[in-house]
Amino acid sequence: MVRIDDSLRKLVILKIQGGNSQRQASRELGLCQSSVRKIWMKFVTTGTISDKIRTGRPMKCTPRDRRQLCIEAKKHPFHTARELGQASNICQKVSIATIKRYLRKSGLFGQVSARKPLLSQSQVKRRTQWCKSYSSFKAADWDRIIFSDESRVSTFTYGRRYVWRPINARYNHRYTCKTVKYGGTSVLVWGAIRSDGNRILIKCPPRLDSLEYQHILSRGLPELYDSHLVFMQDGAPCHRSCSTMEFLDKENVCLLSDWPAQSPDLNIIENMWAELKKRLGKYHPIPKEDLWAVIEKEWYAIPNAYVRSLYASLPRRLRHVLKNKGLNSKY
Repeated sequence: MVRIDDSLRKLVILKIQGGNSQRQASRELGLCQSSVRKIWMKFVTTGTISDKIRTGRPMKCTPRDRRQLCIEAKKHPFHTARELGQASNICQKVSIATIKRYLRKSGLFGQVSARKPLLSQSQVKRRTQWCKSYSSFKAADWDRIIFSDESRVSTFTYGRRYVWRPINARYNHRYTCKTVKYGGTSVLVWGAIRSDGNRILIKCPPRLDSLEYQHILSRGLPELYDSHLVFMQDGAPCHRSCSTMEFLDKENVCLLSDWPAQSPDLNIIENMWAELKKRLGKYHPIPKEDLWAVIEKEWYAIPNAYVRSLYASLPRRLRHVLKNKGLNSKY
């Protein structure tokens, strides 16, 4: 920004004091009207035309440079600070740390990106239609639905874990989280939950096909299902096969048949799996021979109040998906 000389500022004041308007003064002196107005307002409020003495080192980047940096960050949120600085042409002026500081001052922080399923346009549309259809459901309607799904649980859980450690002890054996190359021994489990807190957990074979899935349903559903309830399952191939549909029809199971694809944020049992794996973290790593016993113990130890809170969150989930126009929600 070009600084206006003090002598020119004095002429502005003299013109206005002589009876000229701000517009006339700007035309005669070749200044923009906003500059004339600022000079006059400074003189009126402070009685001087000189700038205040500024302390500290002047900024190398102009406000325009910083705005351009923020524009680039919003256009390309997955670019690094260096790439954003190069795109906005300020990398030669300031350091990478300064670029990050500019972004933080503008409300843009480097965070871990959430992992969400990739949604096609048809899936987004289907999710929107489903949420609109079920948005009129009351609490009693949701309480009739049994939610089910499968999940794989490993002897090693790799969620983010925090540790209290002294300085310069990051790589000390006591404070490191142990990993293995292929995730250790794992178990595939099938579970289902009901609004009153009742639940079932069954150990599955390593590869689950339609016949094995039907065998699991024949063991697990009688413990939870009543004729007034509705059974929910997602669109996995073994769930939607002709033989599985015939089995459910033969057993007179009322099925929630229009479940939208790629919608784990609407299936509250996903939160149960997350809570289960969080609880398993205290056993890290879990001995291979104790894996199933520990999983079963912690599954049934989850409080019934937690299950009821998940059912209570269903209307909010639908509203959030509709607010996002069918895209991924925060759940």
